[in-house]
Amino acid sequence: LFQMAFSLHVASDRFGLKHYDVKLLNFFLQSALDPSIAVDSHPNVVLRYGVGSHVFRLRMDPKNAHIAKLADYGTSVLRSNADGQPVSLGQFTTLENTPPDYLILGNASEQGIGHDCFGLGLCMLHLFTGHGPYEEILDEVVCPDNFKAKLRKIWKSASHDVIRSVMLYDNEDGQEVEDDTLYNTLYRFLVLFGVPQRRFLSRKHGKVWRAIDATLLPPKANGCPDMAVFVRDQERFSLSDGSDERIANARHRLEGMDGAMELLLSLVSFDPKKRATPLDVINSRFMSALIEDDAVIDCESDIVKSYTAYQT
Repeated sequence: LFQMAFSLHVASDRFGLKHYDVKLLNFFLQSALDPSIAVDSHPNVVLRYGVGSHVFRLRMDPKNAHIAKLADYGTSVLRSNADGQPVSLGQFTTLENTPPDYLILGNASEQGIGHDCFGLGLCMLHLFTGHGPYEEILDEVVCPDNFKAKLRKIWKSASHDVIRSVMLYDNEDGQEVEDDTLYNTLYRFLVLFGVPQRRFLSRKHGKVWRAIDATLLPPKANGCPDMAVFVRDQERFSLSDGSDERIANARHRLEGMDGAMELLLSLVSFDPKKRATPLDVINSRFMSALIEDDAVIDCESDIVKSYTAYQT
């Protein structure tokens, strides 16, 4: 996770890059071993990353000595002047990873680093489940009918026509067909991470927030069958207390590591302005154990590689 955050930070800082499709499949692992040394006799590998006033030290067993590299730049944007511009079809890549602000704000959502930060949060969750991406774990969770109907009405309106353009396609018979992925995506995020207490931009762009209140939450949703479905789904798959074994195991791992849950929840904040950046990840409490101190002594046999361009 540290290397993933570092690669995103460097790409953004050096090139103004926004990747727009951050997921584990788009990080490649390169061996950090010396190819001239046999694996069974290879020493440990130490990777040192200088960032600001700290040097972060990753000491790895030869069996696990890899360098994570960001890959697949087909959807990336290199123009920093695109930040703050309205989102376009080009920012809708892996639909299951579409940030919730896109689905809530529609045309009012903005391009920027927030998409990559949310994707990094989903990567972190994937790593901590040790199983698969969230959409595979929540595969049986689908958007309930009343909430879906309200979203359909909103997403067909002029304020959300970018979403409508993503969802509709022509099948082989030339008929217009609706893709349900984004309905399920928003609903699964609500199940997994909960409905935010702070409804960002709700006064100006409150249509989806009102749909959530009307179908999923008391008191406005009292009597709506979707509310019971939502409660049932959260009982199984909520990160905070869901009973599904994969989710529960991820929660226990996150709570067992200092700062891990706090960092994850910051990355997957529904409000893009509140999300942790890659640099925030690097400097988080969760990563503090990696900071090199003056007392560290290298083993003579260790192979040490240093990346200190960002050290001050």
